[in-house]
Amino acid sequence: MIRRLASLSIAAIATCATALLLACGGDSSTSPSASGTVSVALTDAPFAFDAVARADLFVVRIDAKLAETDSADADAGKDDDSNSNTDPSRGWITIAAPNASFNLLDLQNGTTTNLAQVTLPTGTYRGFRLILDVAKSSITLTDGTVLNGANGGIKFPSAGRSGIKISLTKPFAVVSGSSQMVIDFDLGHSFVMRGNNIAKNGLIFKPEIRATATEETGGIAGTVHATVQTGAAVPNASIEILKAGTALSDTISANVIATTKSDSLGAYKVLWLQPSTYAVRATPPTSLNSQPVLVASVTVTSGKTTTGTDIVLP
Repeated sequence: MIRRLASLSIAAIATCATALLLACGGDSSTSPSASGTVSVALTDAPFAFDAVARADLFVVRIDAKLAETDSADADAGKDDDSNSNTDPSRGWITIAAPNASFNLLDLQNGTTTNLAQVTLPTGTYRGFRLILDVAKSSITLTDGTVLNGANGGIKFPSAGRSGIKISLTKPFAVVSGSSQMVIDFDLGHSFVMRGNNIAKNGLIFKPEIRATATEETGGIAGTVHATVQTGAAVPNASIEILKAGTALSDTISANVIATTKSDSLGAYKVLWLQPSTYAVRATPPTSLNSQPVLVASVTVTSGKTTTGTDIVLP
């Protein structure tokens, strides 16, 4: 089977078989005589801060195994690049090793970049992690200021590498056939402002990465306008996909499903959402004297992007 691990909402994308819809959550044993092919790609759910020009993250590798993992397990052995293990039932195996930096702001609105393609034993995989080299990662602001761990602009959990757990919406199976899954590294969630001034106070790194099979998902798309429906397009508006029933003034981070921002034409698109009903909140950029707006109910179905979810900022 071909699996395309994409995102870093990074999104890493993974493809899994069409049969994944039936196989997820099944037997976790591997077949010694069978294997599937996994291709790995990278994309991003756009960064939510309009003061940011670049978000360069250095991805060392992406690992997988059959067993479930937790944050401590994902961080263990992060410096071992030997890739000597080939049995996912015994521990981590490497499925992509780009060892390269990616500007995640180039990977927005469904754009991905392929990282690798490998052959894996068939079976149901429940553990994924991303190894990030924080010493080679940075955020560049629009005024040219560079924030990183060395200058204190970003508070990373360690000075070297970080092993980050990837949360799966469901376990997924490597079987014959082909489909696609996105591993979504949401920058809007993963970098938290300290105070109300990025340049002065910097950021705290609290990574949130999720993964889901793309054939099970849909999306929401629309445009952001000023004053009236036919008003000027609003670029750099922060867009949040929220749990249904979330209020406009709600500040609970657990209610935020995904984040993005409008492009230069005021358009936005959030992909790889599980079928459900969501609320959409738009917050204007700091340069615009407007108020946030909430679209209370948008329904997402599998295999379809719900278009026309337009927002007017008063």
